[in-house]
Amino acid sequence: MFRSIIPREEVFFDNFEKICALMTEAAKHLRSMLATGGPYGEAARRIKDIESEADELTHRSIETLHKTFVTPLDRQDILRLVVGLDDILDTTEAVSSLLDLYNPRKTLQKAMHLADLLVQGTEKVAAMVGLLRQLSKASDRLLALAVELNHLENEADQAYQQAIARLFQEEDDPKELIKWKDILEHIETATDQCEDVADIIEGLVLENA
Repeated sequence: MFRSIIPREEVFFDNFEKICALMTEAAKHLRSMLATGGPYGEAARRIKDIESEADELTHRSIETLHKTFVTPLDRQDILRLVVGLDDILDTTEAVSSLLDLYNPRKTLQKAMHLADLLVQGTEKVAAMVGLLRQLSKASDRLLALAVELNHLENEADQAYQQAIARLFQEEDDPKELIKWKDILEHIETATDQCEDVADIIEGLVLENA
């Protein structure tokens, strides 16, 4: 009887890792979209499919959380973590939708740089999530990754500010300016969300130290 209300704790970790794999895949597809240029429709649909697959895992994780008597981590931490991962994917998908909707004339190099930082951010988040199964043993590595993600997010902030400054200096078409300002803001938001997840995991390490 207890087996039905106390599922193996690996269920949560398995779902986290699957969502992370999809998250990183979506970020790489976004980087390719920017590198290749339009038309963006097919790539945007692919990222939407990835996001939908991750949504299913998110809903399944939340449903399992409500049905589970004993959880491997604090319930609120599990919820914050799964929602945080979902946020990264949602924002990544939003960028691809904006590219498809706006269909900008050309790709900004600074946007590609931001997208590359997003890929790096998702990879570091995935590495942190992969270490959650051995939280206490991997505490030093997790804290180091949190610091790396903080540096990466600071770099993304600077890249975003530089991209916006150059955009206003060099873009004469107000429509293109509005398009890229919106796209750049969303990519930068996704990098912020990577750091948010790192902060959640860093908190878990410190609470369990």
